[in-house]
Amino acid sequence: MAPYKYATGGVELAHQLVDYLREKGKEAYVFYISDIVSCKIVKDDNQVTEAYRKYNIAVANSIDDSPENVVVIPESFVLTTPHFKKAQVCIWWMSVENALAWNGNFTDIWKHTQCFEQKMNMFKSILKWMVKKTPLGPVICKLYHKDFIRSKYPYPNNYSMEKVRKEDSRLYHFYQATYIQQFLYSQHFDRIFRLTDYINPEIQTNIDTSVKKENIILYNPKKGIRYTKKLMKIMHGYKFVALQGFTREQLNHLFDQAKLYIDFGPFPGKDRLPREAAIHNCCIITGRFGASGYFEDIPINGRYKFDMLHANYSKIKTCIDDILNNYDVRIDDFAYMRECIHHEQEKFYREIDNIFG
Repeated sequence: MAPYKYATGGVELAHQLVDYLREKGKEAYVFYISDIVSCKIVKDDNQVTEAYRKYNIAVANSIDDSPENVVVIPESFVLTTPHFKKAQVCIWWMSVENALAWNGNFTDIWKHTQCFEQKMNMFKSILKWMVKKTPLGPVICKLYHKDFIRSKYPYPNNYSMEKVRKEDSRLYHFYQATYIQQFLYSQHFDRIFRLTDYINPEIQTNIDTSVKKENIILYNPKKGIRYTKKLMKIMHGYKFVALQGFTREQLNHLFDQAKLYIDFGPFPGKDRLPREAAIHNCCIITGRFGASGYFEDIPINGRYKFDMLHANYSKIKTCIDDILNNYDVRIDDFAYMRECIHHEQEKFYREIDNIFG
């Protein structure tokens, strides 16, 4: 299952799974849906989303809900599970917090995340609901139109983990990161299998080592920006570059130029941007939220991971200075992460073989 005409890391991953299964002689299809709540399957033109036509993909425009078939659902669409009564249903968990947010359960996301931004997004969505449903609506509406309240997720339904547990006797669970595995164990799910992902080989080979490294610090303005801004306030004169609004070629060149990538975001799974930075020989600094707190998911020395809930920004600055001033030595600390990334695709294929035979 994939959303129609979307091009994201998770959607590409669904196409990569189908591509490999078909190469192994399995009868496998992508089916696109245009509405999550109704699970409406796209039937108009039966075309593969343009970004993924390079893969060996066939599209199904209907589902035979029979015990002979397996339906793989991304975790953000878990509320579609009840639409399949007979087929074997597998939920592919590529995130934790994003899954809870997309499926609209406020209690679950508050309970299972430490990241301030995730909780604030949830809080804003509650306020947006109050605008429409409660007598306080007119007052809150004034704040809403001032962009104080903005919803990041659509919240089409309130599909809780409790509902997933009630369905668990007929579910298989795939997890993309060790952080997600531990979350699934905490929910007492059975039949849990590792099914990760890999950085596109085209990205891995598009590296220009002739570009001179500079004292550039890259960051994702959409993740952990609250913490990054605090750091930037005590680091005047340093060159911070937000990774936003660049073409793929420009992004590659920035990665080739920069010595460091920082990311204090929630890491609901194994994020791709830090891995792309690493294979371009950037050093990496992260927080300890979500998957970034697990060595198996972000395999770098703990000296480069910081507890942002109790952050010592002077200590982070000292670490950054050390990297920028001693880059030729410090880059060797990330050799293991780069090696892991280069072997992700073959691991992904072995995991598919283990699950699907």
